[in-house]
Amino acid sequence: MDRRRHERVSWLDTDLRTRRKTLLRSRWKDLAVILVALAASALGMCVTVRHSPLLLGLVLGVYLGAIAVSTVVFLSVVDGSFHPRLGRLVERSIGTNLRRIPGIYGVISDVSFEHVNVDHVVLTSDGCLAIEVKSSFSRRQDLAKVPDLAGKVSQARDGAQRVQRLLRSRGVDLAVRPVLLFTGPGAPFMPPVVQYDDVTITGFTDPAV
Repeated sequence: MDRRRHERVSWLDTDLRTRRKTLLRSRWKDLAVILVALAASALGMCVTVRHSPLLLGLVLGVYLGAIAVSTVVFLSVVDGSFHPRLGRLVERSIGTNLRRIPGIYGVISDVSFEHVNVDHVVLTSDGCLAIEVKSSFSRRQDLAKVPDLAGKVSQARDGAQRVQRLLRSRGVDLAVRPVLLFTGPGAPFMPPVVQYDDVTITGFTDPAV
């Protein structure tokens, strides 16, 4: 079990680093604008209160604190610790919501296989589902413009096939349907349900998630 967890962490780390590099390449201008705006605002406030040492110290303290917090967030993105926390939080929230839906008999979360995991395996009155959760916190866009949509669909399909093989090896011949679930404020614009070959794609944009 420890070996599988280690392999999964290594796989997730590689995947998250790739996503992080993509994020930084696409949003570095936004980060630069924020830092420049903070610096300009701090300079303007310092000029305004330059005759009051107490206020000057207070302003500098507030802005240095803001810069420190921004730096911590930026570094957490760079070293890969920010995205895993967000991902785990979103996956747990989705699991909690799934367990509250009438007609669902059971939810098993974070089913680990070699180099990959399935976020949620759900048993319903209509069959078994393997759900792959993809969270997004960037600008919303159409489903067709989601980066590497085919890769995400393939990952959902692969997870369902692995669960089905596992069940079959235990004597349970049950079809497992793959579901790709987009969530978060950046979930793509799309109809409630979209069928992509054999994979069902849906979205959940509850702001509490």
